[in-house]
Amino acid sequence: MVLVKWFMKTNTPRIKYGWLRALLFFVSFFIFIAVFDLIGIAIVSSITEYSFKEYISDTELLMENKMMLLMMVCQLLGTLVTVWIFQKFVNREAFSAIGLEFNGYKDDFVSGLIFGAGLIGIGFAILYTIKFLSVASIQFSLIDQLFYLSLFAVVSLNEEIAIRGYILQNLSSSFNKYIALVLSSLVFMLMHIGNPNMSGIPLFNLFLAGLFLGVYCIHKNNLWFPIGAHFTWNYFQGPVLGFEVSGNDVDSIFVQSLEGSELITGGEFGFEGSIILTIFMIIGIVYLDRRFSSV
Repeated sequence: MVLVKWFMKTNTPRIKYGWLRALLFFVSFFIFIAVFDLIGIAIVSSITEYSFKEYISDTELLMENKMMLLMMVCQLLGTLVTVWIFQKFVNREAFSAIGLEFNGYKDDFVSGLIFGAGLIGIGFAILYTIKFLSVASIQFSLIDQLFYLSLFAVVSLNEEIAIRGYILQNLSSSFNKYIALVLSSLVFMLMHIGNPNMSGIPLFNLFLAGLFLGVYCIHKNNLWFPIGAHFTWNYFQGPVLGFEVSGNDVDSIFVQSLEGSELITGGEFGFEGSIILTIFMIIGIVYLDRRFSSV
């Protein structure tokens, strides 16, 4: 009876400490993602020519036949299930309380879309102007672009709901909001540490990107600005302008050729490995913090 009463209480989180909730979520998140990944691979192997074992040993096969979108949808489902369980039974809050309330935040979402596309567009223009980048050809595939639009929409939702939604919000209940922001950004950085062509500057820029995407959240407790910025950054960076996306090669409209120092261009990791982005991120973090802290 005591256990039932404890389970039915709805006033406060069942786990007092936000940092502990975030840690338990982080562990559970990877377990659920792994399970849903396996489900996704099982589905893909049942409808394509490759076997389950072949997909496990060579995940690049998923990109070759556009099945990566199905995998990302499975990962998003895993994230949503994990967040729902924790919000329902640990935090005892509505699912939307992680920052998914859209009413009143449409303008912020649009601002995020503009920020993401604008930053990478400016970076592309700078490299082109100083002749560190040239356009070898232009090609367009409607199927490819629809695929990447869908893929990066799912990716942005997945990462923002998990990192800026649940983890950052719960860390903020245990620590100063800026400390929570730094910790969640370290988590975001470490989640990408295994990406292809990783090195020091890309890793640091991913940490700064976590700060950039999260600084809005600590002031507004909402995810729509970072969701918008994350989506357009990835989409315009890779499928439109031809950079690698966090080290991953994608088909693009602009087929580019890079020349000069990788410190400037980002090299094989993409523009996220450039010190130009480092400067962009620092300026953006300061600007967004001042803009939204006064709201």
